[in-house]
Amino acid sequence: MHEFKSAIKEIRETQNKVILLMTILKSFLIFLVSFFVLGLFNFYTWGLSITIFMIFFAVTLHKDVNSKTLLEIERKNPFLMEKLRTAADYENVVNYVVSRLHSSVLNALKVVPISSFINLKKMTYLLLAIVMASGLVLFATSNDLLVYDLEAGLSSLSFSTDKNVLEGLIPNSLLEADVDIEEINEDALINEMVLTVNNNNEERDLYLPDDIFDQSDKSFEELLPKKKRIYIRKYFGEIRKYGLE
Repeated sequence: MHEFKSAIKEIRETQNKVILLMTILKSFLIFLVSFFVLGLFNFYTWGLSITIFMIFFAVTLHKDVNSKTLLEIERKNPFLMEKLRTAADYENVVNYVVSRLHSSVLNALKVVPISSFINLKKMTYLLLAIVMASGLVLFATSNDLLVYDLEAGLSSLSFSTDKNVLEGLIPNSLLEADVDIEEINEDALINEMVLTVNNNNEERDLYLPDDIFDQSDKSFEELLPKKKRIYIRKYFGEIRKYGLE
């Protein structure tokens, strides 16, 4: 009985190795197809292709390993039909009839070729498909084939949306000076210049961020980043404007 259990274990391990090989080939084909299609649209080609490969590999391997049977081996070896599965079902049973069945199956397994575990026709088709897909990927990358640049389109759409949302909320002088919106948002000490108009006397209250005039060993010009200098110019411009009126 121990000898038969070892034989069944070896059969199942061989099946798992074949399933692993076939899953790798199928996953690699999926990767090449994904890479080719995503490359035509320049849409996160490497990242998405690798993600698709990993998901497909994990799902397919799990499904195939859990669904494997001894039926395929019996079909390729008719002299084992029904015997192999029956003997495997009773591998833990000890009696005269089962022992004779185990011995018969063990003798028959000695002449079972390794090709019984591999679907050579399916593997050949997979290899041909991989060669063709590899050729398409090489052709597309070497010739810079591009149907539409989705990454560039999404980037321009995002930038356009940000400008539309912030229009009227951020001084045009900052936008025209190429000051990063992220930098403005993160700097809590830099506020927009507040211009409050009094309807009676039309006086304006102007203030600047407190940290602009903090002492430093650096020169005044070095001390101030670009956006602070913009605020100062605007501040004194307002003073001159209303001082002359």
